[in-house]
Amino acid sequence: HRDLHLSIRRQRQMCIRDSSTTILTVILFLCLCNAQDARSMQGAFGAVTIDGKVWNQIALRPVVPFGKFAVALDLVFYFDQDGNIHKDEWDFSSPENTKNTIIDKIYYIRYGLKNDPLYFKIGSLDRVDLGYGILVNAYSNAIQYPQVRKVGLDYKIKTKLGTVQGFVNDFKENIGLTGLRVKSPLISSLPIGVSIVVDRNQYLGLRDADSDGVPDIIDAFPSNSDFSMDSDDDGLADLDPNELDRDGDGYLDAGNLDDIHAWWDALGNTVGVDFSNESYYDSLPDGNVELDSEPLNINKNSDPVGAIAIDFGYPLISQENLSINIYSQAAKMFGKTLLRNEELSLGTGLVPLGISTAFGPARINIEYRMIPKGQFEFGYWNRSYQIERASFSTNDSLGMQIITKESRLGRYGKQNGYYASLYIRLGSLLRAGAAYQDLTGEIWNNSIDDFEENKNKNFVASLSLTKSISKIKYARWFYQQQNVPNPFKFEPSESTVMGYRIGVDLGSGMILNYTFQRTYRDLNGDGKVDGPDEMINITAIETSFNF
Repeated sequence: HRDLHLSIRRQRQMCIRDSSTTILTVILFLCLCNAQDARSMQGAFGAVTIDGKVWNQIALRPVVPFGKFAVALDLVFYFDQDGNIHKDEWDFSSPENTKNTIIDKIYYIRYGLKNDPLYFKIGSLDRVDLGYGILVNAYSNAIQYPQVRKVGLDYKIKTKLGTVQGFVNDFKENIGLTGLRVKSPLISSLPIGVSIVVDRNQYLGLRDADSDGVPDIIDAFPSNSDFSMDSDDDGLADLDPNELDRDGDGYLDAGNLDDIHAWWDALGNTVGVDFSNESYYDSLPDGNVELDSEPLNINKNSDPVGAIAIDFGYPLISQENLSINIYSQAAKMFGKTLLRNEELSLGTGLVPLGISTAFGPARINIEYRMIPKGQFEFGYWNRSYQIERASFSTNDSLGMQIITKESRLGRYGKQNGYYASLYIRLGSLLRAGAAYQDLTGEIWNNSIDDFEENKNKNFVASLSLTKSISKIKYARWFYQQQNVPNPFKFEPSESTVMGYRIGVDLGSGMILNYTFQRTYRDLNGDGKVDGPDEMINITAIETSFNF
């Protein structure tokens, strides 16, 4: 029966693989045909770092325009020095993995531009903001690309009655994180906006390559969806029919002596040996089988977090080269955080007064911020959210623990202060931006086991070229650090994200692209990110060309 089951499963996988390959082949053929006319086929070859290992890559990226529509695919193969292909991008082993593989091939599907009455983009989302940013500020689902590929949705609809805006982080998660904002005039010239954001399961931020629900870091068999536990670490799964001593104590996990005799007899018939005269033929069954506890299954266990916000805005000046708006916003988060292993409800954030102005090439925002009772973070869903969303930490006394971003909010008490941002075009060559938050209030100190008054600061900066300089086709640098006493000490934390991208013209339509990004994970749970494995670098070097 087991062989029949495996045969049926293998045939099913082959059918799925064949049909999916046919679909991808047809899509690629249509794109190639169209691309030859529109001259929109791009190719690339080079190397990328995935999970600390260097992989060579060959990619085809056709871009096919249809009026206001544009479709871009990302058909990429990664292979190592031995010619082994990285299988995550071409996994047809199950219907779920097949769905994810096909979705992965979409780099984006776009209609219109962000300022158009109707706009949407499916695929990689570089930046998403909702309203004035009290909940969602510069969120990106591409922060871990290409190690983690996400295909989300960003959309906006403008009508005479108001504006609807929203986003989805990843269709492969079956819409794990989603946000919606509706803005409409309450009275003449006084628009009101209402935003809702829900992450239905923060655990979906943990990688699960075989889609069995058990995150890779605690999955003893991360590439096999049938097994996840190996209590005695002998390489045989607890559920493997060939595993007879699951806890490795030397006693067979059989129900009684007759079962043990039957097992040795069956083995003897197979190998042609009589085991009935051996001492172990009458070995006692294991009366106390001690197995590892069941691991977390993100398909069965969930930890949601959400928030709702309201904002009012009033335009003081609206001219072609000058605009000044005043606004106010408030938000309430829903969920539970931890402090001293005690659950606390999430809190509220207020911006009683904010001013946004645009004049010439500059845009400036200034806000006064308040957190009346703590357990709140402004711009909670930001650029680093996919990294901080959920992670594992190993502590000598507590073992391996799941740490969600929500669970860290317990260390923030009552706070208030200001926020300012500046984005400016420097002539026709550069575009620069910076944002700074300075809050003062109660921050938990583990050493004294109590709150103390301290600073809570954020700093975000970026610099990019707006046109090419000599051989440099494009360049962009960015840096982010949040929720630290002094971001200008540049001491890294899990909220730190830095990196740059540079493109150099090699001539004959070829561009050398270099991408580097650095993030951090507190793997040992000591509150610092100074361990050898706690710095995560993503590097990609590729040569792209059009044909």
